[in-house]
Amino acid sequence: MKRLFTLTLLLLPILAFGQWRSDISGSWTGLLLQNEGGFAEQFELYMNLEQIGLSVKGTAYVRLGELQAEMKVSGFQTPDGSWRISELEILRNNKAGLTVAWCLKEYDLRADYRDGELVLTGPWWGNSEYGPCVPGSITLRKRIKVASLFRGENPVDVEPHG
Repeated sequence: MKRLFTLTLLLLPILAFGQWRSDISGSWTGLLLQNEGGFAEQFELYMNLEQIGLSVKGTAYVRLGELQAEMKVSGFQTPDGSWRISELEILRNNKAGLTVAWCLKEYDLRADYRDGELVLTGPWWGNSEYGPCVPGSITLRKRIKVASLFRGENPVDVEPHG
């Protein structure tokens, strides 16, 4: 009996962690906020991520009007359950005729359920060719795939309202 109790205590953290692990694969949409003194207060941010075990890869797309860039991203899940994601390179960009440098960012994101949807939130920081960028935070909501079970249709993208 005592061995069973000890074994249960040892396995409990592993079971609890395994049950909460959310798959962050998919399309995400939201805002990148930049602290005071940055180029702009907020940018649109989109990510397409593919989770492979404790690793993730994909692309991030940042936009402010005509000013836009797509970056290659890669990352991993940390022991505390958050995701450390890095922008590795600029795949394509439009500087809209401005003399600006894109910031390659690092994100420390936590997946959480809010109002019935999966959300990624956390701080970001980074560097450009001019030096450190003014950091900030991001909030992304996952676009979910749903299917009409009654009509047998294939899944379609749905963007959450609100």
